[in-house]
Amino acid sequence: MKLWNVFRMEIFKNLHDRISLFVMIILTCLNIIGGLVVSNQRWMRTPSVVEESMMWLFVLSVFATAVFLFIYPYQMARTDYKNNVMSLKIASGVSRAQYYFVKVGATLLFSFISFTLLAILPIVIVLIATGGIEVAPADVYIELGEAGAAFGVIIFGWLSTFFTLMTSVIIARGKGYTIFVFFGISIASSQIMNIVRGLLGFQWWDMDTTIMLIQHLFTIIVVAVIGILILRRQDL
Repeated sequence: MKLWNVFRMEIFKNLHDRISLFVMIILTCLNIIGGLVVSNQRWMRTPSVVEESMMWLFVLSVFATAVFLFIYPYQMARTDYKNNVMSLKIASGVSRAQYYFVKVGATLLFSFISFTLLAILPIVIVLIATGGIEVAPADVYIELGEAGAAFGVIIFGWLSTFFTLMTSVIIARGKGYTIFVFFGISIASSQIMNIVRGLLGFQWWDMDTTIMLIQHLFTIIVVAVIGILILRRQDL
């Protein structure tokens, strides 16, 4: 089987996950409505019962969104283990390393789409509907380089978490204790990096964005290699 066909199968399977898509649509709507309510300054004075209820609903929606953004890639990553179809894909001629990168690519794509729908889209709609947020330029002044570096730290931090989750799914074969493996790897990698920083003479308050980027990049590479090596030796 060609690698492109495997990727298309992953896309087709994720697009037909109706439960996840339904939850995504509901949370997107709640985030938009809640964001519009929050941006309406009138509730700051004497909020009505409806506005107060919408505020609490918005808080719950944000919490549910954060949980969903973690669970969604986990569900996608463990599907082939859960359905016992991974061995069939490997037997069709796709190498395990190729399968790993296809799975990572498809899961990353849909994770980004879910983040865009659940977080970025509601923010954009609320800003357009309310005409933006007026603040003093001095209050929001950030050098372009600093903003880019901070954004890079966020992206690489997210990728570090993502690859750690993928490796945890492989180690646990998609079973329920994957979450414990994930936290175990996260804690272990954090402690290792603390030891390395200590040996190099850095303290946590000395950390700048460049060092944090290097730390996240190193974590991504290490956990990705561990995931591939374990998958190549796993008895499917």
